Order: sequence, then structure tokens, then C-alpha cells
Amino acid sequence: MLRLESSLPFALAFTLACNSGGGGNDEVAADTTSASETGSGESSSSESGESSSETNASTDTSVDTSADTSTDTSADTSTDTSTDTSTDTGTDTSTDTGTDTSTDTGMMLEPTDIEVVITADNAYGFGYGTSDIINNYYGGIENTTAGQIFNCAEGPELYMIPAEVADAATHLYIIAWADSAVTQGVLGRFRRLDGMGGFGDAVLTGDMGWEVCATGIDYQPGSGGPPLAQVNQLIGSCNTDSLNPATTSVGWVDEVGTQFGAVAVGEDNTTPYNGGPQAGNEFPLTCPMLMPPETRWMWFNWDPQNVIWPQTSPFLWPGGNGNPDHQFLIFRLATNLIPNPQ
Repeated sequence: MLRLESSLPFALAFTLACNSGGGGNDEVAADTTSASETGSGESSSSESGESSSETNASTDTSVDTSADTSTDTSADTSTDTSTDTSTDTGTDTSTDTGTDTSTDTGMMLEPTDIEVVITADNAYGFGYGTSDIINNYYGGIENTTAGQIFNCAEGPELYMIPAEVADAATHLYIIAWADSAVTQGVLGRFRRLDGMGGFGDAVLTGDMGWEVCATGIDYQPGSGGPPLAQVNQLIGSCNTDSLNPATTSVGWVDEVGTQFGAVAVGEDNTTPYNGGPQAGNEFPLTCPMLMPPETRWMWFNWDPQNVIWPQTSPFLWPGGNGNPDHQFLIFRLATNLIPNPQ
């Protein structure tokens, strides 16, 4: 999937396809090397909203003959005033205005489409908006079998978000919820096309800059998850640190965290199962054909003073009654951290 900068707008149009959830539980699925399916999800949206100019000035005001000027410049030992003036204005002006202007404005590229590949144990939606509201929302996908989470044939969903959808956004959001069993987490990559048929740099779950707000409102997979209106209302509460400290994170927390919780960053996508879920190795490999190895699982740590990964794990269901891990979760990242390709 640190400093805000408006760069990404939202529109209704996008190309996506997803897998709907099925029945079952989070048992380990058999590996598969079949080609991945293109995912899709429902979209809900509301309206939101140099030329390069090289100056290569090199003015020669000297009245010396061309032979004199050539000799003075190449030798660079003359103390003649006209030679110094020619050297200073010719070289300095060309560097400052010709090279700098080309670098700053000539290489700027238009915003490009964003490719998203994402999965969750168990359920997610994602969207783009501002610090106060999600304007365009894609979700929610509810996975109820291990194959729907991890396997290439039915696992991670792939979306292509048009550039105009994200162009005015200041934040990327992921909404996540899980069942009360075994493991829980979200894994994803967001990257722009480079405008030349390839891709630019990627932003991953687990990168620095992510924040999370644990709302304390529990949704189980199969429920459809929180409606967008409720999510937006809770974003406002997270912004003002006005949630219940006994059952939520109070407001936004980052990886450093507070007494009320922290962003949890876990294993990357290079660690196969070692006999089953355990602290530090909670998940099997997730479709390596789609999900890059450096992507890291992300969740909420409800007790960072005592739950210290990888010795203990916020990615394992803690057990008990109620909603001990304070779901559902709202993650967000400033969109200026999703770089335009250079």
C-alpha cells in the first residue's frame, strides 16, 4: 500500500473483477500454479472533484576577436574582464536555466492508472478520498475459505483504477474485518503504470506511513461488512480521537502506536507454512504469480505493550468473548506516498 499532497482523483469508472466469498473456514488450501483470475468488487462513489521552457542564454558581450576569445576561454588563465564575463554567463546561465528547467518541468509525466492486487483474511474493501471521507469505494470481498485468500485460482483480486479516479484524492483507504478464528490480516500492493507499458514504484501493505483506526464494531464475513456511510462517519470520529478507549484505538495510530494500539506489520510473502499458523509464521505463501515477495501482512495490534511480534502475534485470533481485537479496522495512507513513475 509522511506528508500529504493531493495527487490521486476518483471517478466511478474502473476495471475490476473479483471472486465472491464461499462457505468454509480458514484451513490451509492446496497450492496451485494456475493463472490468477481478475477480481472485481462493487463500487460505490460520490462526486469529489509545463510546458518545458528551456532558456539556454549564453550572451557574449566581448568585443575581442574570435581568436582572442577562444584562446582565453580554453586556457582559462586569462584575467581579462571580457573572458571572465564570457565564462560566467555562458556556463552558469546554461546550467541554471537550461538544465534545471528541463529537469523540473520537462520530465513531468501525466498521472497514470493504478493497479491494485489485494487479499485479506478474511474480508476487505478499499477506496480513495480525503482525510475526512472516502469518495470512491471498492468492496467488500468476504473470503470464507483458505483458497479464496491465498490461492492463485481464487485468491487475491486484481483491480485497475483509472488515473482520473484517484487524481484528486489525498488518502488511500483499506477497510478490513475478520472472523473470530485462527488468523487475520490484509496483504496488498498499489502501483502506477509508468506510461510506457510497464510499472513504476509500488506501495505495499506494511510500508511505513500506514495508519489504522480500530472502530470496535464487529462484522463477521458473510454480513456484507460496514456500509460506506458508517465508515465515513467513523473516519470523522477517528480524526477527533473521540472513540471509546476501552474498545477501540480512540483515533488514528501508526506503527509506533499508543497505549490504545498500533499498526501491526508481520511476515512478508516469502515464508511458506511451517506446519500451520504460529507466531511469526501465520500465513502460507499467497499466489506468488500476483503478490510480490516483499509485501507484508498488516493488521491492528490492540495491546502493543504485551503483544510483541514475532514472539506473540496480533495476526492470531486472541480468543475470548466479544471483540477483543477491536475490529472492524480502517487503514489509510497518504496518497503522495504512492509515487508517480520517474
